[in-house]
Amino acid sequence: MEMQNLMNLLVERVLAKHNITKDSVNLSEEESKRLREIVRNIEKEANEFLNDQTTTVTEDENTDSNSD
Repeated sequence: MEMQNLMNLLVERVLAKHNITKDSVNLSEEESKRLREIVRNIEKEANEFLNDQTTTVTEDENTDSNSD
């Protein structure tokens, strides 16, 4: 959940930096659908990456503790 909050904060800041608001965006239904799919794919890839990193760190920690 913390990653989701961090991602939301970063997205909000980037959009604010470029003065983008909900009212200033005019997307067609097809564009909205494509954008949602892109965001879902990016979110899935980010979650997979984070899970892999957690697994790698945990495995590395176990290897280090076994070598003592």
